[in-house]
This record gives sequence, C-alpha cells and structure tokens, in this order.
Amino acid sequence: ADVKLNTQALMARYSFSDKYSIIGGVRKAELKDSTLNTVAPADYSIDAIDKSGMVYGLAYERPDIALKFEVLRSEKITVGLTGNVTFSGSPLPVTGTLVIPEATSINFQTGIMENTLLMASAHNVKWKGSDVELDVAAIPALNQASNFSNTNSYSLGLGRRLNDATSASLTYSWEKGTNPNGASTSPFTMSNGSETLSAGVQHKIGSITISGGISYTKVGDVDVTHSSGLTASYAGNSVTAVGIKFGYNF
Repeated sequence: ADVKLNTQALMARYSFSDKYSIIGGVRKAELKDSTLNTVAPADYSIDAIDKSGMVYGLAYERPDIALKFEVLRSEKITVGLTGNVTFSGSPLPVTGTLVIPEATSINFQTGIMENTLLMASAHNVKWKGSDVELDVAAIPALNQASNFSNTNSYSLGLGRRLNDATSASLTYSWEKGTNPNGASTSPFTMSNGSETLSAGVQHKIGSITISGGISYTKVGDVDVTHSSGLTASYAGNSVTAVGIKFGYNF
C-alpha cells in the first residue's frame, strides 16, 4: 500500500481565569491519491478526498508550581472512498470507507524541583470499528478490510530549564500490543505495540521559539496469518523521527 494522509488542525484557547480554560478547533484529514497492490493480483487506486471533525477540551493550570492538567478529545472522522481496481486487465469501480478514530488525550505536568518538570500523558484511540474497507460490488472476493483493536499509549518524561532561553526534555513512551503473542489475522497489521525514547530542545530568541527533537521507536513483532492461507512476518523493525517547530508569541 502507498497511502499518504495529511492531518491539519486549527485550534483556539479561551481562558476564564489564570487557572481554567477551554480549547476548541477543527481537524482536517486529507487523503492523497493512493494505491494498494495485492497478490490476487488486483491493483487498487483510491481517489483523493478530505473530511473534517471537531477537537475540544479543557485545561486547569497552577502557574505558581508549573502545574497543568489538560484533556483533549478528537471526534471520529468517516471518509467515504471511491476509486477502481484493475483485475485481469479490466478496471472495476471501488467504494469504501476510511475512519480516523475518535481519540482522547490526557496531558499532565508539574514542577518537582527548581527548573525541573515532571511530564506524563495517556492517549486512548478507539480503533475498534474504525477500519479501512474497500468494496468491489462486481467481484466481492476482491473486497478488502482491516480489523483493528483499541489502543492505549502512555508517556513519562522530565523537562529541565538550562537557562533563561533554553530548556531540554527526555521522554519514554510505550504502547502495549493488542495482538496476543504477536499473532494477527489482519493483513493491515504490521506491528504489535511499541517503545519510544525521545529527546528535545527548546530555545527562545525574543518572541520566537525554536523547538527540535529526535525519537527512536522499537516496534513490536507480529506474525500475520490471513484466511487465504498467506502469511507475513514483521520483525526487528524500528522508526527514527526528527522534527522541528517554530513558534511566535504575541
């Protein structure tokens, strides 16, 4: 599969006081032209489409001890799919759905000593029922579908202010696998949980904030046994990501 899904969000925060605030916004999921090749052999082409959903939450803060507790919730986004599949040289119409699942995040931080923060978060995603489905009315045997399970992920980290302009952080994150013993029957399953170590640095220059970081993720192994009898084994995989962000305060 060659699929690119871009997500953008426009967020706003309104503070009732120095302690309480609410958060709201819109999240847009944009699917680019995508392809899926199978051993049938059948080659699927999916048309580009975009869809939006709401994001909302609330926050409680105690600036005197650098405490912040935030709950964010993202609505489910159901995207209708169209395209075609080439099978035995003949193009056939394809319809289907792609669901961006609803998600809830809890973020927490508090000062534990001078210039040092303890940070923690929990993230629940309702993947169950938020599957990818491709339907070929002319030949139902060419239908494709995923079978996901809900996930919970967590992170724990420390942040340290090095001086008035620079701070750094180190975070450990983990997600428990949902496939017992790494076994799955869904061809869309390519991992079984993960562990991530991340390091970041933030530097302020006047009203500009520059943040950068790197993370390394060890992905859990999984063995897939499909109903067709075909099997796949994903083992020893990892992901390294590097990011940078620019912010302007006004």
